[in-house]
Amino acid sequence: MTKQKILLVEDSPEDADLVCRTIDNQLPCQFDVTHKKTIAEAEAHIKAHKDDVNIILLDLGLPDTKNGRDTFAHMKEYAPKIPIVVLTGMEDHELAVSLVRAGAEDFINKGLIHKNPELLRNVLEFASCRHELMGDVHKKHQEAINEKDEVIAWMNGGYSIKR
Repeated sequence: MTKQKILLVEDSPEDADLVCRTIDNQLPCQFDVTHKKTIAEAEAHIKAHKDDVNIILLDLGLPDTKNGRDTFAHMKEYAPKIPIVVLTGMEDHELAVSLVRAGAEDFINKGLIHKNPELLRNVLEFASCRHELMGDVHKKHQEAINEKDEVIAWMNGGYSIKR
């Protein structure tokens, strides 16, 4: 199995170290982590390594964004096809639900990682699986639409016999 690449966007060195250690301990040989401290650094990394980022683990309180919603919206707009797991110290259930509705794969509180490191493992594995399955569903849906369009074109006389 190929290692998945995580882009950790976290401005706190202590929290970044905790996340990296937890991933190494809970998910050995499954993930490679690249750490960036700001949205600007994360964007530069994504631009340079677009196909090598499988999951973004995103802290909401970064120095180059206004607030948590802004941080998420900015990253989602910049990397719409990469699953984003929100990592934060805030205990705001309403914010968590609204960000998941806005497209976050999941939401995990940093404080819980200290108490229960398996949570991070579960969130990352489930987010990865969910994103992959949704991609498959989207692909099948698109294939069905294309087939429907071909049938409609054929029914409207937009067909030809090839010899």
